[in-house]
Amino acid sequence: MKVLLCLLLISAVAALPFEIRDPTRDPALEQPEETFARSDVDKDDKLTFNQFLLTDLPYVQLKKEEFNNLDIDHDGFVTKTEYEQHYQKEKESAYDLKAEYFGQLYDQFDENMDLKLDINEIKNVLEKRFLLKPRENFSQIFKGFDKNNDGALDLEEYIKFDAEFPFQELDPLDAAEKVPQKSDHIEFKKEKLPMMKNN
Repeated sequence: MKVLLCLLLISAVAALPFEIRDPTRDPALEQPEETFARSDVDKDDKLTFNQFLLTDLPYVQLKKEEFNNLDIDHDGFVTKTEYEQHYQKEKESAYDLKAEYFGQLYDQFDENMDLKLDINEIKNVLEKRFLLKPRENFSQIFKGFDKNNDGALDLEEYIKFDAEFPFQELDPLDAAEKVPQKSDHIEFKKEKLPMMKNN
């Protein structure tokens, strides 16, 4: 009987799972008192503004990674030269990406290879790249970007068009319309949602 009682007691005791938490990996698990203790670097039970910034652990981790990327020689300092070189590289990279984007755009849509996009080629860009179709006033808007009035947009004009075009003056392509791709053709079907009335 004693053995049975012992087995019953042992089986009734349930061990709770034990988990080791690492707040640096999951900041949501860090308790407020842990955050304060971690941020109070000088342990004086007060936070300076710089220490207060440390309470935002994801921000601290992000800035640490950014600092390490900027500190090219890993000496613990970001010099003015390192700082300027980093952002110059980013600027050049952004310029290269834009050049590649516009190069591909003209390569794909400039059908007559005149390094300009006429109104029909622009409509094609809008349909294939943005899934938008022009309204009746599109030719007037287009003329506003065609500064030299040659009926097409050169690269400089297209860059301005791309940055400033009022996209609210376009409509989305009808889902039933074909959206031709470079390599394959996709056709969308019109389907009614359950809450739509039958017409």
